[in-house]
Amino acid sequence: MQQPDNQDNIAKAQMLLATRRFIKLDEWLLSQMRGWQNQSEAGNAYGLIMHPDTLFSKDEGAIQRLEILRNWEQQCPTSYHVHCLLGMFWHEQAWVIRRGNGPEHEVEDSQWLGAQLCCDYAVLAFLNAIACHPRPTHAFRHMMNLSGGFGEPYWLRALFAGEQPKPLHEQFNIQNSPVWQQGAAYLYELGVNPATHWPQQLPAPLQQTRRQDEEALDYWLRMAMSVRHSDVGSMESYLLFHSTYWGGGDEQQNQIIDGPLCAEFSEAERNQFRANALLDALAGEIADRDSPRAAQLQQRLAALLAQPLDPDTRIALLNLAGTCIAYWQDDDNAGLEVYSELFAVAPNAMPSKFAALFISRAVLASEEQQGLPVLTSLLVRAINRADDALLTAFAAAAVEFGLYGLPQDTSLSEGLMDRAWALMKQQQAVESVSKDLLVLAHDMAINDDIEATHYLMTEMARRGSALHSYELFFFYRNAWHQDVPESLQNESNALDCVLSAVRSGLVPAMFSCANALREGLGGEVDYDQAMQWYQRAIDAGHPSADYFRASCALDLGPDADKRQAVEITLPAILADEHHPERFEAAYTLGMAWMQGVGTKKNKYIAWQLMNFVLELNPESDVARQAIGQLEGSLRARMGLWQDKRKVDGADFTAPYRQSSAPRLPDEDVTLQ
Repeated sequence: MQQPDNQDNIAKAQMLLATRRFIKLDEWLLSQMRGWQNQSEAGNAYGLIMHPDTLFSKDEGAIQRLEILRNWEQQCPTSYHVHCLLGMFWHEQAWVIRRGNGPEHEVEDSQWLGAQLCCDYAVLAFLNAIACHPRPTHAFRHMMNLSGGFGEPYWLRALFAGEQPKPLHEQFNIQNSPVWQQGAAYLYELGVNPATHWPQQLPAPLQQTRRQDEEALDYWLRMAMSVRHSDVGSMESYLLFHSTYWGGGDEQQNQIIDGPLCAEFSEAERNQFRANALLDALAGEIADRDSPRAAQLQQRLAALLAQPLDPDTRIALLNLAGTCIAYWQDDDNAGLEVYSELFAVAPNAMPSKFAALFISRAVLASEEQQGLPVLTSLLVRAINRADDALLTAFAAAAVEFGLYGLPQDTSLSEGLMDRAWALMKQQQAVESVSKDLLVLAHDMAINDDIEATHYLMTEMARRGSALHSYELFFFYRNAWHQDVPESLQNESNALDCVLSAVRSGLVPAMFSCANALREGLGGEVDYDQAMQWYQRAIDAGHPSADYFRASCALDLGPDADKRQAVEITLPAILADEHHPERFEAAYTLGMAWMQGVGTKKNKYIAWQLMNFVLELNPESDVARQAIGQLEGSLRARMGLWQDKRKVDGADFTAPYRQSSAPRLPDEDVTLQ
């Protein structure tokens, strides 16, 4: 009799859960579990079904999922599956809290505590599951995962040591602790109070089973393998906790794979483990060229690729290997050959974004024309799939002009570009894909495909990409990375593009727009508009806009604006040691005092500022020339002395400098 496919089984499980037929769901899951546990049914979906994300709808949040699982637990208190799923639920909540605001942020103490409190509930649920079934593989496996990621709770360690664990408030001083209150708040949001009291003994299947000094990760793996021999999922999880991310590495993983723990697995399964370890190595920091490590990784790669591998695994290896091989062999063609092998694995095989960018750079920018068939294959598959915004837009530009082995089809290019833009918006990746498209545009321009480059950027800008509008601002002014033909240069278009970019809120474009209006790009100088856009850029956090606004005022502004620049803006920049334009501001302010712009002329203050410029940048020739003018003759030095008396010898730069004030030449000599 033909077995129902995985999707049918998943749909059945979801239907039984959605209709709250918990007893029926339990019976059906147990029937599925038997074939999976005995590894007697190929393609058994039980392992996939046994996960909250599979069973629950995406629309059901954590509170709804917990409510459903608790209802199931009330109706079926001895259900192995509900306790197991409750454990998975709480384990996932621990990770949600631990991740917090993202991997780039440091984890707060309250987050660690909230995660540990979730782990307490997870462990309690898994212990209940272990007590409900003689072969609780999933419970053992997930206890291993939990122990590897968060460690064992203190009370579980006590139980394994034959001790009775203390309640939480006796083990830790949590009274009036703000960390406790913040950590417990994560559970309160789910409508649950933290667990504070623990079982006083282990479930019978766990009693007297742990060896002395046996690590939790090793123990739970052994328990999982004892009830399901050669359990690939458990071993993959175990090896994951010996990967680079968890402080291990591929060498440590290979020692395990070649050791007694993996002796019962088939050679095909061990090769899969080896492939996972190699993927871990290739995804990490690339080994130095000509190093023993690079040679070792290439040998492992060649040995694995010579074996029968799952197509997805082979594709993943080739995807990561291409750029590494190109670097290790100092040969882009070698990398392109790897991607040619990748395309040969399956008709739908596609490399990652970084591999695609390498292919473009190697063929177009590095002029490895023998690799053109690889680029052609990439673009043909991109058109057929039309599910990758970056490559779909790239292919659109290629077919518009019949480039890179593709036939010219202007009707197709418009549809592909629309599809790419729709994907960018749908995936909320407009900015990231736009940046990558600019990389491809540069490659195309280096290959002298400047018309296609222009098409790609204008089509993206026309659809709303602020980054491409901003890039076209430089393109039309011939201030781009590559020379732009005169036929495409257009100052009016440049101004339109930068104005389009600023209307989208692009801060660097605000700054460039102000500079363009200050220069009179495409027409007359517009001082007022330039000052407004400088101010908008300042308000949006541009680091240099305040200096350029002040310099614009000194060059073009009325007296009131000039005074504000000299008296307020430029001194404020000098007071900021980290300002990127501090050196320029000191020189500009020195010239203002030297020429009497925005203030009364005072050559002594100007002289102090020029010496301050040399403190900031001893290589400044312009400051040295200014000092030469100020003190280069007896007449000039007399002028310095006169201006010094006007300010009573005050050190204008004292608030900004760390060293002592400079001395006038011949300061210790009485002038005759």
